[in-house]
Amino acid sequence: MTFSILARNPKTGEIGGAAATGNLCVGGWVLRGDIKKGVTATQGFYPSTIWGESILNNLNRFSPITATNKVIKNDKNKHFRQVSCLNLSGNGFSFSGKKNINYCNHVVLPNLVVSGNMLKNDKVIDKIVDNFKLKDEPLANTLLEALKIGKKFGSDKRGLMSAALLVFKKNNPLLNIRVDYDTNPLLKLEQILKMTYKKKYKAWLKKLPTK
Repeated sequence: MTFSILARNPKTGEIGGAAATGNLCVGGWVLRGDIKKGVTATQGFYPSTIWGESILNNLNRFSPITATNKVIKNDKNKHFRQVSCLNLSGNGFSFSGKKNINYCNHVVLPNLVVSGNMLKNDKVIDKIVDNFKLKDEPLANTLLEALKIGKKFGSDKRGLMSAALLVFKKNNPLLNIRVDYDTNPLLKLEQILKMTYKKKYKAWLKKLPTK
């Protein structure tokens, strides 16, 4: 149904996430973040945005695994859901409910959490991880490339309908780009991202408050 990437780039001081799905409005359903806490991605057969918000609120007080378990332990439908989180230190955790549609899995590494369900094959997540390289460039570029790799190796078995990027950096305006519906959402997402790098837009961003 959805695949997502949460990442932190120590070189640029950024933390953020990206997601794509064969349904509408993935940015609104999946990605949550806070520059003082971290980022989360909630997805699955019956995704819970409440999980994402609640885990996020726990991240600056507990480890990612504890922050997650405190939220999901009493949810009787937790096995229909999938959630990932990444804190400001680059430590992450992911839970994949056993009743999600295959292929469903996740990988957690320092500064990186990749997860997905209803994937076309069991290679999608591993290929994203294998090709993920943090560089001295905007994290949004790296996350977009990760989405492209996911699409190349199968992505959501239904194809893609929406995609999103969410990136935080201290003392900088939030980057929150959403393509809620398009026949080629990754292409549209890339077009919008490139527009945010134009001089006029960057000059406008510098006028915005960040504290």
